[in-house]
Amino acid sequence: MNQILSQDEVDALLKGMDSGDVETDSDTLEAEGEYESFDWSSQGRKLKGNMPLFVLANQRYAHRLKNSLSNTLGKMIEIDAGPLEMIKFEEFQRSLPLPTSLHLFKIEPLRGVGMLVIETRLVFSLIEAFFGGNGAGSAKVEGRDFTPIEQKIIGKVVNIALADMEKAWKDVYPVKTVFVRSETNPQGVNVMPPSEFLISVKFEVELKKAAGSITLCIPYASIQPIREKLSGSYQKDDSAQDRMWISLLRQRIYESKVDFSVDLGKSNLPVKDFLNMKEGDILLLNNSFQEKLLARVQGIPKYQGYAGRYGRKKVFRVANTLNGDPG
Repeated sequence: MNQILSQDEVDALLKGMDSGDVETDSDTLEAEGEYESFDWSSQGRKLKGNMPLFVLANQRYAHRLKNSLSNTLGKMIEIDAGPLEMIKFEEFQRSLPLPTSLHLFKIEPLRGVGMLVIETRLVFSLIEAFFGGNGAGSAKVEGRDFTPIEQKIIGKVVNIALADMEKAWKDVYPVKTVFVRSETNPQGVNVMPPSEFLISVKFEVELKKAAGSITLCIPYASIQPIREKLSGSYQKDDSAQDRMWISLLRQRIYESKVDFSVDLGKSNLPVKDFLNMKEGDILLLNNSFQEKLLARVQGIPKYQGYAGRYGRKKVFRVANTLNGDPG
């Protein structure tokens, strides 16, 4: 049966679809709810429960930072750690206002650069509290950068925050934070590709009537080497890892090649006889075949033993090492 449609039939079909007279499969699927949109770029953003030790470190960090800032300011501060979130770097940049208090730091021995962002309204609340105010944060910040004095105070807060991060991570995975630089324009921070993901944690800070947030961002690629540890998976103890390393090292040493030589003996010859020597001449040595010979490894005296033959091979039987141990 010929199933090819004529041009008139095709035109009639398209007209019916446009007018709604002809029902399409997409209408049926949409009505029955049999499909939903799927965003590949959003996969992996839900980190809740995947890295419980990371969450634990953040909770400890919030507690330490709360105590440190409260003692420094002489005022009670409340800090709560938010959930882990994933965000693309370009989205993170666009979300920051201008000016912003953004601080870059390295997380040794992990690779990459972390970021600490202090919300602008919180910056001025902390500065006011540093100088004895109530921390209400009434200063207007629109249209101006931070002054040198304000930047110095912010630097003290950043140093406290980085030091507390090291202490909070000590029992989970020891790290050392190294301050790199501060920025006020987020568009000037190009430390990673725009499409790379960050793990973001927001710490909500309450200072009397004022409130704000401190956001900690770590590149997802930096966490990958220790992802299994942060997920609380089983880890081999250090002794097992040491034994594996020793075994591997021993195997590599056994496969190494060294120069091995044996001193068969000595003989005194006149220069004339030495110069006239040719292949096949017999040289009489000054020691007996029953005496032990000296063997050298890489030119260093190491063994004593006896030379001989095994089949067609020349061999050396070790009698003892030079320190007296049996060979």
